[in-house]
Order: sequence, then structure tokens, then C-alpha cells
Amino acid sequence: MAKAHRRRIVSALQIGVSIAVGVSISLRLASYDLPFFLHATCVLGTAGSVLSALLNIEQAWTATTHRCTAPGCDFRVRMQHVDAGENRRWQEIAAAHPTHNAV
Repeated sequence: MAKAHRRRIVSALQIGVSIAVGVSISLRLASYDLPFFLHATCVLGTAGSVLSALLNIEQAWTATTHRCTAPGCDFRVRMQHVDAGENRRWQEIAAAHPTHNAV
């Protein structure tokens, strides 16, 4: 239960930071007297990009990646929030997958 609660808090913080960045950009653009849709596009684009970056950072920080051990193979599996049994199963799948992609 604690992990789910932590994920909700992190998600809320990520959304809050992206909204704060959007408001900051909106306040900076307010003095330029832009048309509404241009103003909204800039604000929403920036807020969306910040949210996407934060989600990618969180995924990179919390995800587990299993790679194929064969030389030159770039096969990998990335997962988040799985139990130990599921993690082990995907580790075995990554080590013994049938096709090997050379880089």
C-alpha cells in the first residue's frame, strides 16, 4: 500500500510542477498581447513537455532493465512496479529470447 501511495504523491508532484511551469510561462507571455490560441499553445506545449520529461526521469529512475547476454544483441526488457517473481521471469526471458538483433 505504501508504494501505491508514494506513486500517487509523485504523480501529483509531477503534475503540479508542470502546471507551475505553465503558469510561469503564461505570466511571462502576458505582456506580449498574443492571441489566445497562440498563448495557450505555448503554455500547454511547455507544460506538456515538462510533464513528459518528468515522467521519463521517473521511469528511468524506478524501472528495472534486463538485457540479453549474447554479444552484439540489443534486446532488452524494461519494467516498473513488478514483484520479485515477475521480475525473475522477465530476466530469464531476456536471457533466452529466440532472436538476436545485431547492433
